Amino acid sequence: MSTMPTTLSASTSAASDTSNSSNWATQLPSAANFLQILVAEFQNQDPTQPTDPAEYASQLVQFADLGQLQQIASAVQQSPSSSLMQAASAFIGRKVTAPGQSIGIKSGKATSITYTPSASGLYTAEVFNSAGQKVASVSLGQQNAGTVQTFTWKPSSSVPDGQYTVSIVDSKGKALSGLIEEGIVQSVSLSANGEVLLDLGNLTLQETQISSISQAQS
Repeated sequence: MSTMPTTLSASTSAASDTSNSSNWATQLPSAANFLQILVAEFQNQDPTQPTDPAEYASQLVQFADLGQLQQIASAVQQSPSSSLMQAASAFIGRKVTAPGQSIGIKSGKATSITYTPSASGLYTAEVFNSAGQKVASVSLGQQNAGTVQTFTWKPSSSVPDGQYTVSIVDSKGKALSGLIEEGIVQSVSLSANGEVLLDLGNLTLQETQISSISQAQS
């Protein structure tokens, strides 16, 4: 039997959408039953013909609130690492969000920050490097209170790849709270203690940090 790699990327994952995924979720009366079925699949699957990761992808999208994701993470950690990696590969190519204010820069492309202004007014995005130095200040213009906004930094070619921190401030310099990190999962891996790590492009999130999963828009 072949061994699953400890890191999976879009080029190594077989995850794809299936046509019957929506019906699968509607037949489940509760998240508890969903977990029982998922764990049973892990425990009873034929190791020579493992379940298609696409099935896990469609199931995870249907049950993608934080509490259920944490239960899934806990349940699958009781399974062999190969099965865990197989399930984790379902995240690849999906858009995920998590509370936080970090962005990753890779090959000149940045992950995004979603925010909701608490009051109408002018706002600015301030970007800091790992040393805490401000490297950019981007005017966001007039923003309306309660309207969800997305900031995606477009760094200059001189900005090195890496992880940065974003602060959204109003005209008085007061920073907004409740920022959300957002990006497309490029690869998954297992940490030394068995945690599933999702790489969004120089921004790594733990599976248990994820607050939502959705289809990435083409």
